[in-house]
Amino acid sequence: MADFVAKKREMFLVQMSLDTKKAEIKKLEEAAKKREEMLDRSEKMLQEDQDKFEEFLKKNDKMAHQAIQKAEKETKAKQDKMTEIKKLNTQIMHIKSKNLKTAEALEDCNRYALFLENITPKEYREEQLRLKAERRSERQGARRQKRREWWHQKCAAERAEMKAKVEAELASSNAGQRRRRRTTVVEPEEVKDPPTPGTPEEEKGNSSSGEDIPMYFKEPSQLIGIFATLGESNLFLIQNCNQTQEALEELKQKFDIETEKTRKETSDLDRQMEELQLAIELEMEKKALLEDRDKSRDDGKKEKDRKKKDKDKKKDQEDDADENERQAQHMEVLHRKVTEVYEMCIGKNESNIDAIPMLTQIEKQLEKLLETIGGMDEEFVAQEEAKRDKERRDSRRAQQLIEKDREQMLKMAERQKRAAQPVKKKTGKPLMTRHMQDKRKKRDDVEVGNTEEEDIKEFFM
Repeated sequence: MADFVAKKREMFLVQMSLDTKKAEIKKLEEAAKKREEMLDRSEKMLQEDQDKFEEFLKKNDKMAHQAIQKAEKETKAKQDKMTEIKKLNTQIMHIKSKNLKTAEALEDCNRYALFLENITPKEYREEQLRLKAERRSERQGARRQKRREWWHQKCAAERAEMKAKVEAELASSNAGQRRRRRTTVVEPEEVKDPPTPGTPEEEKGNSSSGEDIPMYFKEPSQLIGIFATLGESNLFLIQNCNQTQEALEELKQKFDIETEKTRKETSDLDRQMEELQLAIELEMEKKALLEDRDKSRDDGKKEKDRKKKDKDKKKDQEDDADENERQAQHMEVLHRKVTEVYEMCIGKNESNIDAIPMLTQIEKQLEKLLETIGGMDEEFVAQEEAKRDKERRDSRRAQQLIEKDREQMLKMAERQKRAAQPVKKKTGKPLMTRHMQDKRKKRDDVEVGNTEEEDIKEFFM
C-alpha cells in the first residue's frame, strides 16, 4: 500500500507538472500569437509609411520638375525682357540723338529767322502790323455783331416765355385785371440791358488769329542786295575799327613806355630814399653812441639790443612783403590757368568773374557732361575714351620729342661754345689730393650679433 500510495503520489506529481507545463505552453503560444499580430500590424504600418514616402517622393519630383520648367520659362522671359530693354535703350539713344540734332537745327533756324527779321525793312513790318490790326478789328466787329444778335434772340425768347406764363396764370385765376396790370408792369421790368462789350485787352486776346507776320524774303536775290549794302557798311565799320585799334595800340605803347619810365624813376627814387635812410640811421647810431658814451655798459648793451631788434623787425617786415608778393604772383598764375580752362570749357570770360565762380561753372559743366556720358552707350564711350587717350599720348610723345630736340640743340650750342673758347694751358706742378684714411671701424669676426643701432651708426660714420 505504501508503494502504491507512493506510486500514486508520483503519478499525481507528474500529472501536475504536465498540466503546469501545458498551461505554460498555452500562455507562451498566446504571447507568440499576440507578438505575431503586433508584428503584422507593424509590417502593415511600415508598408503604409513606405507607400506614403514613395508617394511624397513622386510628388516632390513632380514639383521639382515643374519648378525647373517654371525657372526655365522665367529665365527665358527675363532674357527676352533684357533684349527688349536693350533694343528700347538703343531706340532711346537714337531718339535722343535725333532730338539733339533737331534742337540744333531749330536753334540755327531761329537764329537765321531772327537775323532775317532784323534785316527786314521797317516799312514792310509796319504795313504788316497795320494789316494785322485791321484784321483784328474786323474780327472784333464780327464778334460784337454775333454777340448782339445772340442777345436779342435770348431776350425775345425770354419775353415769349414770360408771356406764356402770364397767359397761363390769367386763365387759371379769376382776378384777370389785376394780373394784367401786374403783367403790364412786370413785362418791361424783365427786359434786361444788353451785355457790355469786352475790354480792349479781352477783345485783343480773343481776336488774335495766332498767325505770324509773313516773311519778307521770298527769293535769294532779295538777300543778295541787302548783303551787298551790309558788306559795304561792315567794310566801313571794319576800317574804322582798324584805325581805332591802331590808335589804341599806339596809346598802349606810349602808356607802356611812360609806365616803364615812371617805374624806373620810382625805383631810382626808392633806392635813393633807402640810401638816405641808411645814412640817417648811421648818423643816428653815431649820435646815440656819442650821447650814450657817458652811460654804463649795460645801458649801451640794452640800446644795441633794441637797435638789433628794430633791424630784425624791419628785416621780418621785408621778408613778409616778399612772401606776400610771391603769393600774389602765385595767385595771378592760378587765376590765369583757371581762366584758360574756363575759356576752353565754357567760353570767353566777358563779365570778368573771379576764379571761384569760374571753377563753379566749370564744375557744373563737368557734371552736365558726365550725365550726358552716363546716358550714352558704354561701348561708344569706351571707344571715344581710348581714342582721346591715344591722342593725348601722341601729343605728349610729340611734346617730349620737341623738348628732347630742344635740349639736344642747347647741349650742342653749349658744346660749340665751349669748343670755340680758347684752350687754357695749365702751368706749374699739378696739385695732388691728400689721401684720407678710412675711419670706419672694422668689424671683428666675433661681432656678428650687432644691433640695428650700431649698424646705422657705423653706416653714417
